[in-house]
Amino acid sequence: MNTAPDTPVTQLVTGPAMTVDMNQAAAEVRAAMNRRGVLFAAVCQDGRVTAVLDRRNLNRQLAAAGRWLRVRDVVHPGMACLRPTATVSAAARLMHITGSAAVPVVDEHHRLIGLVTADAVAAVGTPAGATPV
Repeated sequence: MNTAPDTPVTQLVTGPAMTVDMNQAAAEVRAAMNRRGVLFAAVCQDGRVTAVLDRRNLNRQLAAAGRWLRVRDVVHPGMACLRPTATVSAAARLMHITGSAAVPVVDEHHRLIGLVTADAVAAVGTPAGATPV
C-alpha cells in the first residue's frame, strides 16, 4: 500500500461496516458475521457507535459462557471513535491504547462511515510508539 502514516484514515476505511445492537443475541450475531465473512462489527446503542465487536473474542466468549449471551455481555461500551480527518498514526495510537484491533470512523453526527483495522494500519507502517495491536 502506498500510504503514509499522516494520511487520513478514510483511505483505509472498510465499509460499509456491519452494525449490531447491544441487545442482540451473540450467537445470532456470530452467525451473521460468519455469513458475511467479517471479523468486526460496530456496536450501536441509542443510534451511536459505542463499541467494536471482534468475532474472535465473540467465539471465545460463546465457547466459555454459552449461547445465551447478548452482545452487551461481550463488549465494553465507551469505544473512542475517529473522525475522517484523523491520521493513520492516530488510528494506530488509539488501537494501541485501547487494545482494540479495529476502530470506528464516524462523521460529525456520529454516524458510522466504516472501520479501520489493525491489519490495514500495519500495512501502512506506523511510527515508533504507535504500534497497532
